[in-house]
Amino acid sequence: MELFIFNKIEDDPCICGILEKDNVTVLRSIIEFSETEGVTESAIKEYVAVRLACDDNILSRLAQAGKNIGDDLYRLAMFDIEQIYKKLFSTQIKYVPSGNEIGFYDGYVHSIRKITSAASAKNLLDLLIKHYRTLGSGILSKYAAFKYDGELVGVSETDTITFDDLVGIEYQKQVLIDNTSAFVDGKMANNVLLFGDRGTGKSSSVKALLNMFSDKGLRLVEMPKHCIKDIPELSKKFAQSPNKYIIFLDDLTFESHETEYRALKVAMEGQLQANPTNVLIYATSNRRHLIRENWADRQGGEVHVNDQMQETLSLSERFGISLVFSAPNQKEYLHIVSEMLKRYGIEMNADIEKKAVVWQMNYGGRSARCAKQFVTSYISK
Repeated sequence: MELFIFNKIEDDPCICGILEKDNVTVLRSIIEFSETEGVTESAIKEYVAVRLACDDNILSRLAQAGKNIGDDLYRLAMFDIEQIYKKLFSTQIKYVPSGNEIGFYDGYVHSIRKITSAASAKNLLDLLIKHYRTLGSGILSKYAAFKYDGELVGVSETDTITFDDLVGIEYQKQVLIDNTSAFVDGKMANNVLLFGDRGTGKSSSVKALLNMFSDKGLRLVEMPKHCIKDIPELSKKFAQSPNKYIIFLDDLTFESHETEYRALKVAMEGQLQANPTNVLIYATSNRRHLIRENWADRQGGEVHVNDQMQETLSLSERFGISLVFSAPNQKEYLHIVSEMLKRYGIEMNADIEKKAVVWQMNYGGRSARCAKQFVTSYISK
C-alpha cells in the first residue's frame, strides 16, 4: 500500500503479515490482541480499527483539537482508507475473546465497535473522524482515569464511589459539582484546594467527580508530588485533546526546603503561555497552608520576614476555590453511620449507636472514614 496520512500503520507487524499473507505472524498478534483488548469477534477488522483509531497523524491531530479538516486532506485520507478497507477490512478471522474485563472507558469500546462494523470506506473514515473529535486518539481515548509518574498509564479499575456515598459535606459537594460542571461545559472554572481533617472525604469527593462527569468528557490524572515539574509539558499534550482533565494531587504538603511548590506555582499561574482551558488542578491536603512553616521561620534567618511569609502563603492563594473539610462532632458522626447503614436496610438503634461510639474511640476518632470502617465491620458480622 502507498498511504499518505495513515502510513504509520504499515510498520505494524500484524498488518504487514496480513498484506504478505504471513498467517503465523498474524495469528500470534491477533490472539494476544483479542485476549487483552478485543471487544468483538471480527478480530482482524477490530485490530485494524484500533490501530487507525490510535494513529497519530495530521488528520487525527486536527480532528481532536477541534480544527477544520480541509477538502484536500479529506480526499487524501479517503484515498488511504479505500485501500485499507479493500486490503485489510476484507480479511476475516473469527476469534471469540475470553470475555475478561479489559478496563477501557465504555465510550471508547462503543466507538471501536462502530468503527469495526463500518459499512463502507467513507463510513469508516467518518467514524474515525468522529472518534478523534469526541475521544481523541491513543491512550487518552481509552481510559477515563490515569496515573502519571513520568509516564501516563491508564487506570482500568477506578473507585466506584459516588456523592450519594458521602454524607455530611453537602456544601463542599455542591461547590465541587458546580465548579466541575462549568469546567466540562467549557465555561470558566477554578483550581480547587480541598483541605482539613483526615478521613473527611476530600479524596473521595474528587473521585466521585469522575464517576459523575466521565460521560461528559472529564478525565482524572493522579500525580505524585515529585512529578509536578512535568505539569506544563503534560498540559500541552492534554490541550490537543477534546476531553477535560483534572490533575489530582493527593495529600499535598511541602517542606520549606522543597522546590516543587515553586513548580506548582508556575504551572498554575506564572507561565508566559496561557494555561490550557481544558486542564485544572485539584489538590487535597490536611493543611490549609501547603508549605510547612515553623516559628523559627518568622523569628530569625531572613531579614525581610514578611516577604518570606508571602512566599509561603502565595501557593495556597493560587487555588481559586478552597474548601474546608472538618471532622464531624458526635451527632454528625452518628448521622453518617445511620445513613450508611440505611443502604444495607439497617435502621440505627441505641445498641448500634453505642457500638459506633466505642469504635470511633478505639479506631482513629470521628470521621467519615471511621464511620465507613465501622459499618463495614458491623455488616461483615
